[in-house]
Amino acid sequence: MSTTSDSDDDGAAAEKADFIYDLRRLISGVHASGSFAACGTIDSFVNPGIYIDPIGIVRLPLSVEDAQALAQTSHKAPFGKGNETLVDESVRKTWQINAANIRILNQDWQLCLDRILERVAEGLGIAGGPSSIRAELYKMLLYEKGAITEKVSGMFGTLIICLPSEHTGGAVCLRHGSQSERFDSSGNSVFDVVHEIEPIQTGYRWVLAYNLINRSQGPPQSASALDARIGQFTQALTRWQDLQDKPFYLAYPLDHEYTDRDLKLAYLKGDDFYRARHVAQSCEAHGKYYMLLGNMEMCITDQNSEEEMEKEAVLSLDHIVDPQGFDLLIASTRTISTTNLLRGESYEDREPDTQRGGNYLGNQYAEIDQFFKDSVSVGANKLRKRAEWFDRL
Repeated sequence: MSTTSDSDDDGAAAEKADFIYDLRRLISGVHASGSFAACGTIDSFVNPGIYIDPIGIVRLPLSVEDAQALAQTSHKAPFGKGNETLVDESVRKTWQINAANIRILNQDWQLCLDRILERVAEGLGIAGGPSSIRAELYKMLLYEKGAITEKVSGMFGTLIICLPSEHTGGAVCLRHGSQSERFDSSGNSVFDVVHEIEPIQTGYRWVLAYNLINRSQGPPQSASALDARIGQFTQALTRWQDLQDKPFYLAYPLDHEYTDRDLKLAYLKGDDFYRARHVAQSCEAHGKYYMLLGNMEMCITDQNSEEEMEKEAVLSLDHIVDPQGFDLLIASTRTISTTNLLRGESYEDREPDTQRGGNYLGNQYAEIDQFFKDSVSVGANKLRKRAEWFDRL
């Protein structure tokens, strides 16, 4: 026989589930105005006047002789594998020269670069436009026959300018989540955010790589863009406040992972920035909540038993900051519940960020710990001091 108490509990649980579903859909419906990548050609290319120490000026288009001279002066470009940085010619036949050894002699090159940044800002939907970003020369890369590379990432993005050099192959494949684009660089120039290069068939692919850096402390707020959703968000927060069984906090996993240093609203990328900004503005308008940012880690342990491997999962949250990136001075990590996640994460088909254990001990393998890292935006009830909420986990 059911009791009134059981019925009330069921009603509260259903109310909470409906609210979490609606809030998740509301946040997921916010998108950046631009694409995850921008590609294009330069109609009126300006010879940058590249001077390489100790070679001298490199002519355009790149000749075989100059390409060989560049390779002799360069060093092998490393690639990332987990936490390691490796040099392996079987993976990457790529040469690089650091920015310290490169000089751009043509003053008109900056005007050309500014035009490129205008198109980058428009294509990526950068808040504040081209004036809010700058391109900092990172290195020169030379891809020879058979070269293939993995991901290249910068600050909030990377600008790749393919210089005139005859080659076939080396198409740029851009991917973000389920979206993908392909751009053939064999006859054009390219700028992108994250890319993978198809193998070079003939010749050399010669590029300048720039880090794209946010120049402002915080992108300008667009009232017209925010007003359309602020009302919906504040209404959702009021629903949260009125729940019978209200969670003290809720976390929404971001699309990108951020280092502790880059975990601030102004440095978030694409949809992450627009979603977090909407939540932060709504929390401020409502008055009873605030938005924080944090880094989350899932540890999945495969434990050997006599019959089979048993899995144990522990989710923890640490490095909590406010939207400006100021650390809340949390001294320890806290275990949190997956019921406080607005969007469940799937780890089955995902490679761990780090792994330890698994060594064979003679009669069985040791337990394996796999660690998956994510960044999250966190909505939490206001307390007298923001750091106090961490003690309520």
